[in-house]
Amino acid sequence: MLTLHFDGALQQLLPRKYRSKERVDYPLARRASIKDIIESLHIPHTEVWAMTVGDKELSFSHVPGAGEKISLHTFPNGVDVTQPTFLRPTPLPEAAFSVDINVGRLARLLRMAGLDAWYDPQLTEKELADQSAAHGRILLSRNRDLLQRKCITWGRLVRAEMPEQQLTEIISLYGLHRHIAPFSRCLECNALLQSVDKSAIVDRLEPLTRKYYHRFKRCPGCDRIYWQGSHHHRMQKIITRLTTHA
Repeated sequence: MLTLHFDGALQQLLPRKYRSKERVDYPLARRASIKDIIESLHIPHTEVWAMTVGDKELSFSHVPGAGEKISLHTFPNGVDVTQPTFLRPTPLPEAAFSVDINVGRLARLLRMAGLDAWYDPQLTEKELADQSAAHGRILLSRNRDLLQRKCITWGRLVRAEMPEQQLTEIISLYGLHRHIAPFSRCLECNALLQSVDKSAIVDRLEPLTRKYYHRFKRCPGCDRIYWQGSHHHRMQKIITRLTTHA
């Protein structure tokens, strides 16, 4: 028998019958890695920050023996993904995201905050997982099976249900407050916006926009034009509210 201790946040991801227990006694009926074991309990490996036996840290490939007592720890808030850890020795160059279709509205909010969020609802689960891994992105999803794919090292099973709460969750978890740069990315294609002289796009502006606005940005990816209209002010209020409480 293997004894598993899950900390509070991980415990809430366990099947309901285990959530009120301080430990899970797991029968070792077969030789299996600790990754396979925790995922048989419906917890994706992406949710585990560290696994320990006493002071010793374990890798996902560790094969437990009978009588072992393993503690599993959740991610702390403010994780710096650019720093190596025992379970994730290859850090990411920055906190950049891939967003699954089941949290698709989160992609637009991340972009609104100036955070790199790649989103393509046409991809299959395998394609999304492969793309995320290949490009060093953190995969955000509410699909546990997707996050259990072996190629995924960095991912998050998004807990919040509402998009604005999801944004707050992600900003807090990865300590992104100082990386927020509102309205620096295209909301549609994620490219970084570039300032553009009004004279270069004046023929594309509506009469009132041409009259009252003088500072513009253009997306080099999809050629959309942005300016600080009423929509900008509404979005600014959303960003301020969310990031203040993140």
